[in-house]
Amino acid sequence: MLALRRALALTALLPAAFVGADPAAPLAGHWEGAIHSPLEEIAVAVDLAAGEGGKLGGTFSSPSQRLNGFPLWSASVDGDAVKIELKMSDPGMRTFDGRLSADRETITGQFLINVYAVPFTLKRNGDAQIAAAPKSAAIDARLAGAWRGSLDVAGQSLPLNLTLTNHADRTATGAWSAGGAPAIPVAIVSEGGTLTLTSPVTPASFTGSLSPDGAQIAGTLNEGAAPLPVVFTRVAGSR
Repeated sequence: MLALRRALALTALLPAAFVGADPAAPLAGHWEGAIHSPLEEIAVAVDLAAGEGGKLGGTFSSPSQRLNGFPLWSASVDGDAVKIELKMSDPGMRTFDGRLSADRETITGQFLINVYAVPFTLKRNGDAQIAAAPKSAAIDARLAGAWRGSLDVAGQSLPLNLTLTNHADRTATGAWSAGGAPAIPVAIVSEGGTLTLTSPVTPASFTGSLSPDGAQIAGTLNEGAAPLPVVFTRVAGSR
């Protein structure tokens, strides 16, 4: 099941708004448990809460996979049938396909990933624990806006999107996404012409510099053993 572990580990960069299907109060809360693969128990946690318009959404965490609060793609309940989906940067969906117990305290079922299906168990353990997006000090106005780049992963180009925003209270927020995955927040440090972005959700970080004409941010993405070059180009009209 090495392929399962690799697929779950993900290479996503990885919230903006929660995306969900139903305002399903029975699922709201902090759920802890494990995916029971044949080789190991993969500890996981899912936090579910009502977002905009009362829609259900939340986050997924797994210490062994170095994920902490990765935004869910969707979450819903129909009677006792539960469906929780994760969309990563690579193709396909990860799905918790389960059943809610009569006392509403346990979800059991199958975790579906690519061609694999392995059992999982989640138990409710208090209220949802969803962290607010980090706020940073205001950044150089030339950095604010929308940026696009790409990353070479196993010979394939993975599209990257980055948004940096200054606010009236002299704070800044940022978010990035890869390959169609949900946007996740990043902490921003901008000093002496160097921009550093750090994800609180995945082990990824980026360090780069703004070009003299303000059109590009060139640097390196650090997520694994070897840093990868990345060049972000400003989206036209996004200043």
